[in-house]
Amino acid sequence: MANSGNAEHGRSVVARWRMLAERRLQYLIELYETGRWRVYYKEPEFLKVIQEARVALATWEQLAPPDPVQDKPAEVAIAQTENAASPPSPFTQMLSANGVETKHDLREA
Repeated sequence: MANSGNAEHGRSVVARWRMLAERRLQYLIELYETGRWRVYYKEPEFLKVIQEARVALATWEQLAPPDPVQDKPAEVAIAQTENAASPPSPFTQMLSANGVETKHDLREA
């Protein structure tokens, strides 16, 4: 069953990229609606950027279709951290300069 955890982790990564593509397209739409796009782009260039953003979003939606239950940013981040194996702390076996082991972990308050 190790593959199911990897699949969930992979889906959460793809879902985060899809959400980022959604945010980018929303930002470009906001630029268009406010007229600020004229400050940054010429019209043909802006239309090309909008088209690229739409294609990117469509691609990410094919890889990870929107799921209202799993696609809340907090849940995606939590699922990703739960599935990630945390590396061992390098401070568990701290030795002093003289090779004497520490008795207390000073990081814990």
